[in-house]
Amino acid sequence: RNLIVLFLLSACGFSPVYDPSLKSGFVQDSLSNIAIEIIPNREGQLVRNYLIDRIHYSGEPMTPEYRLQISPIVENIIEIGIDKDDEASRAQIRESATMVLSDNDTEEILLKRTIRSVSSYNILSGQFTTFVTAQDAREQALRALAEDVVTQLELYFNK
Repeated sequence: RNLIVLFLLSACGFSPVYDPSLKSGFVQDSLSNIAIEIIPNREGQLVRNYLIDRIHYSGEPMTPEYRLQISPIVENIIEIGIDKDDEASRAQIRESATMVLSDNDTEEILLKRTIRSVSSYNILSGQFTTFVTAQDAREQALRALAEDVVTQLELYFNK
């Protein structure tokens, strides 16, 4: 049964974005030619560092063909779980921003997307433990935001 699905997928022109052969091809070359602009605030700094780690692992381009701009990251914390004492017991951190990929020469906007991520954490009885779990959830959400940016770029350059 799985073999039949495999043949059907190969016949429809399906090609996975994460195909190892793409890493050395056009998609990876295009990604390595992107200049990543500064993103305001601490959250933006973390996202930019994650993007640099994912895109520029062989160094930043000397003459980039593309420019990636990401708006300031907007964070919302929403309390979602209520315990028997009417206190919040769980919360979500929602991160969102807008990414814009443009051509460096013509300044034409090639790709514009709103990106979002969500992570959750438990609100514990101790302030420090809640702070640590919230910080971890925040970092997970920011890493997911950066991964979404990379995925959007890979999809764009793969088409």
